[in-house]
Amino acid sequence: MFDDFLTTVEQLIRKAPTAWLISACETLRSLPADANPEFVLQRLPATANADVSFLMASAVRSASSQMSWEALSWAIQTASSSFHRLRAQQHIELLWAGPTPANKVPARRIDQALYDLIANAKQEILLITFAAAKIKRLTDELWKAAQRGVQIRLILEFEESSEGQLSFDAMKAFPSTLIKAVNVYHWPVEKRERNQAGRPGKLHAKVAVIDDTTLISSANLTDDAFNRNLEVGVLINNADFLSSINTYLDALITDGTLSRLSGPV
Repeated sequence: MFDDFLTTVEQLIRKAPTAWLISACETLRSLPADANPEFVLQRLPATANADVSFLMASAVRSASSQMSWEALSWAIQTASSSFHRLRAQQHIELLWAGPTPANKVPARRIDQALYDLIANAKQEILLITFAAAKIKRLTDELWKAAQRGVQIRLILEFEESSEGQLSFDAMKAFPSTLIKAVNVYHWPVEKRERNQAGRPGKLHAKVAVIDDTTLISSANLTDDAFNRNLEVGVLINNADFLSSINTYLDALITDGTLSRLSGPV
C-alpha cells in the first residue's frame, strides 16, 4: 500500500506544474488535521489537468489513514524539491555534424562541443575512436590540456590489431610529443572474437569522457567526420551514467582486454 502511495506521489511530481504543486502543499498545511479527504480535495487549487487531479486525489485518499495533511504536504514538497534538484544536475544535448537542415535545428556541432570540453577540462580526458586523421586543432587542444596537468587516456584502433580492417593506425594522427604525455591503450587481436570469415572484431566505439561529461557519437576523430559526414551525437551530464562508463572501461583495462601501449614514464 505504501509503495503505491510513493508511486502516486512520484507520478504527481513529474506531471504537476511546480507552482500548482507548491500552492497545493501550502493549502494542505492550512487544513484542519481531522478534515476528511473529500473536504481536502475541495479546498485544493483547481487544475485543468485531469491526470494531476486524479493523482492528487489518489495521494490524498491513500495518505488519509497514514499521515496528517501537514505531513503529506511536506512529503510531496520535499520529494518535489529533490526531483527537480536532481533533474537540474542532469543534462542531455543533441549534437550534429554535416548538412544543416532547412529549419536550422539548434544543435551544436560535435567537434565544437568536443573542443569546448577539452579546453575546460580540469582533471581527465578519455577519448575512444576507431579512426583518427587530420585533427590538428583537436591535438593542439589536447596538448594544452596535458600541459595543464590533465590526465589523458586514448583508446585507439590499429591496422595490425584489426588485421587490415583499419588501413591507418589511429595513433599516427597524434604528434609524438603528445603520445609521450598521455596513456594509449589498444585492444590486442588475441583478445578479440572472430567472425565466420575469420576476421577479428573491430574497436569501433566513439566516446569522449571529459571530467563529469560524456560525449557519445557516430563520429570518428577525423576531419571528414567533423566537417563533411552526416554524424549524430549526444552530450550527457549524468553521474550514474558517467560512473557506469568509467566502471566498464576500467574493468576492461584491469582484466587485460584493453592493454596499455604507451604513456608517461
